[in-house]
Amino acid sequence: MIDRTILDNLTYATLLSLDGGKSSGSGFFLNLNDVDFLITARHVLFDNDKLRCETLIISSQNSRGQIDDSKMFELDMTKAQVIDSKTDDIAAIPFGSIEKSDFNEHISIVQEGNSKTFSISHKQTRLLEEIGMANDVYLVGFPTSLIFQNSKHFDPGKPLLRKGIIAGINTEDNTFIIDCSAYYGNSGGPVLELCEDNALRIIGIVSRYIPFVIEWKNNREMSVTHTEFLNSGYSVCVPINAVFKLING
Repeated sequence: MIDRTILDNLTYATLLSLDGGKSSGSGFFLNLNDVDFLITARHVLFDNDKLRCETLIISSQNSRGQIDDSKMFELDMTKAQVIDSKTDDIAAIPFGSIEKSDFNEHISIVQEGNSKTFSISHKQTRLLEEIGMANDVYLVGFPTSLIFQNSKHFDPGKPLLRKGIIAGINTEDNTFIIDCSAYYGNSGGPVLELCEDNALRIIGIVSRYIPFVIEWKNNREMSVTHTEFLNSGYSVCVPINAVFKLING
């Protein structure tokens, strides 16, 4: 049977807040070679080749917790070693050791909270060539764009879970597609596959949604057109292979 405690907890999905909330994204921690790395989508941290922020707040909160339960780290991005890919939408920041509370000098804890921050072992992952078409997947992240003024529907500091399937695999482009809708804030969040042995393994991160394009033209003034880009419900994901490639050089 599937380990329900993993889905109930979800504190390994992290909320990333850039420069006091000017923008946000999702991420998770991965332990590789005895070092914990913060993993997210490159475009969350970079605008072309320029870092988007000077300060990054990382929050880890239980899906049943309150804001005071959240464990929060602050990174000085002007001093952080940010490793980013030039070919894939992936970025990583070496953190040190979360278990030993031994962090790099540019990282500080700004709120202890009660929620444990998880770092997923590289052994709890699955490569692109191993994932199975139509297998169930879970998308975990923080779609902050769903919040509007005075909205009380959900807490943006808590992770939201979405379930779908693996809808496509593109080995040439080094991506795979899931039939889960992703929104602003979901980028960089982990995607978990329910494998044949009922184990949940991280297979990659959310990069972007696939748009559904609607275009109309004025029958009398053909030069007048209008184009709308809607969310198709499909999302492009970068496989964990790209993370290992990035970190290992």
